[in-house]
Amino acid sequence: MRRTVHMAVTSVILGLVVSGCGGGDDGKKESKPSGGATKATQAAQQSPSSGPSARGTIMERSAGSWKSIVAAKSADDLETLTVADGKVTAKGPKLDCTGTLGPGRKGGEDEPSLTLSCKGDSDGGRGQGTVGMKGDDALAINWKGPEGGFGGPVDSFRRAG
Repeated sequence: MRRTVHMAVTSVILGLVVSGCGGGDDGKKESKPSGGATKATQAAQQSPSSGPSARGTIMERSAGSWKSIVAAKSADDLETLTVADGKVTAKGPKLDCTGTLGPGRKGGEDEPSLTLSCKGDSDGGRGQGTVGMKGDDALAINWKGPEGGFGGPVDSFRRAG
């Protein structure tokens, strides 16, 4: 009896598998996302900013106002950054800096350079750095740091407004 039931269940399962695996798709792909896809995933797939060069170079995409993703903990931290026409202004609790953003490439990738000079005697380990972006709303600056050192700080920003 068990053997008969086992064979019947196996036949039903095999029949379902075979009937589901046919050539009935006519070469068309299903355009609807699967039921497990979230709205955020769908938006990310359709968003023009999800690609590395969705709107142009990093220099073009970095234009605008930026706010640090972390609250300033020391006088040498940057809170805001503004980029317009290759000119940069950066401010922090005690920092007031200006600079220029210029084109650059490293390893075939778009990697603009930023030269910053701050009023007063401290720049918080900044001066020269490279700018990278993730999408259009996340910007990071990797600072070169002092000569002979292992690099300077990294400042991360989100688009303000």
